Amino acid sequence: MKAEIICIGTELIIGHTVNTNATYISEKLGELGISVLYHSTIGDNPERIQECFKLASNRVDLVITTGGLGPTDDDITHDMLAEFTKLRLEENKEETKILEDKYSTYGGKGQMPQINYRQARVIETASVVPNPIGTALGMLFEHKKTLFLSFPGVPCEMEAMLDLISPKLTEHLRTRGETGVIASKKLRLTNITESRMAQTITDHFAKLKKTNPFFDSNPSLAPYATLGECYLRITAKAGTGEEAYKLIQDFDSELHTIFPEHIYGYDDDSLHGVLASKLKDQKLSISFAESCTGGLASKLLTDLPGSSEYIKLNLVTYANESKIAMLGVKASTLELHGAVSAETAEEMVEGLAKISNSDINVSITGVAGPGGASNEKPIGTVYVGIHYKGKTQVSKLDWMARMLNREQVRELACKKIFWKLIKLLH
Repeated sequence: MKAEIICIGTELIIGHTVNTNATYISEKLGELGISVLYHSTIGDNPERIQECFKLASNRVDLVITTGGLGPTDDDITHDMLAEFTKLRLEENKEETKILEDKYSTYGGKGQMPQINYRQARVIETASVVPNPIGTALGMLFEHKKTLFLSFPGVPCEMEAMLDLISPKLTEHLRTRGETGVIASKKLRLTNITESRMAQTITDHFAKLKKTNPFFDSNPSLAPYATLGECYLRITAKAGTGEEAYKLIQDFDSELHTIFPEHIYGYDDDSLHGVLASKLKDQKLSISFAESCTGGLASKLLTDLPGSSEYIKLNLVTYANESKIAMLGVKASTLELHGAVSAETAEEMVEGLAKISNSDINVSITGVAGPGGASNEKPIGTVYVGIHYKGKTQVSKLDWMARMLNREQVRELACKKIFWKLIKLLH
């Protein structure tokens, strides 16, 4: 079964509300074996909503709407569905009673306003999707071989209603002989660009004369990129969840042979989360002396529950005076080489090691911008010192020359440092 999700609401179009519903519904439909092919977002405009319904019904089997089910005049989703299908939309006595009871239960005073009765209207052939949280009911009905399903736009209401209606969707799939599962898993990579990642995969499968997994294959791959990281989503279709996950696991193993130095985790993993797990597993402590990152590395690690198990001392030695007073950096080093230098990073981390009593000590100094840069030390120049097992190593972080703002420099520096530490603890 192929589906399209139509999210209705002017607040989505103008950017006042972030559309999380489409993501949630897509994931849940995938678990049922339903392929979502399109996401559409439309304002509260009758003509454009009708256009969306017409387009969707001609290209998919299941049209799901969210939004536009409230009591006000701009909540027109059910009106538009009735107009599009030419089916009657009438007030349902049973739903009216339910609505009145909810109004009273939710603290409404006196007679329920007349405008609220709009929410008790039901299309003549539809099954009602009850709303256990709010007042806006949903509907499920079939028209000319297209299945229509409506939900309110409030995420918590939509999620609860989708859980209630999922068994009916599964039964509908059985009648069509389309039972199955769509499963996915996200691999997280770092220290590689999206283009290099994609090219490496394409070359690998071409060499083996296999189908390019970025196109029509099962499992299939979808690449994503964010600052300092890339993702690969593996998606598999099979008759059962066990069969789908077996396909994913085999594909995952092959990708590990292609990227042995870049895959660091799965799904919701983060670089700082993986580092924290290694520190706890190996019963190691860590301390930071940060300059340009302003405490971001420390914050990311201490944001995680249980960070007291591995964090010993975090310092933000931003000014030269604090580097001298707290870490013992020589004034002559700062004068000769500058605060952003390998020499200063080395003295920072060695000074930290003397006072922290940590297994691992890290220093960070650099130019985050927008000021303070020079031809020799442009924005993004960052040095990191790591003291571990009695040895100090200092390196300049390496990234492709590009324009980064202050927060991006800090974030990327932290990610690259966390990756260095993960590899150090392998």
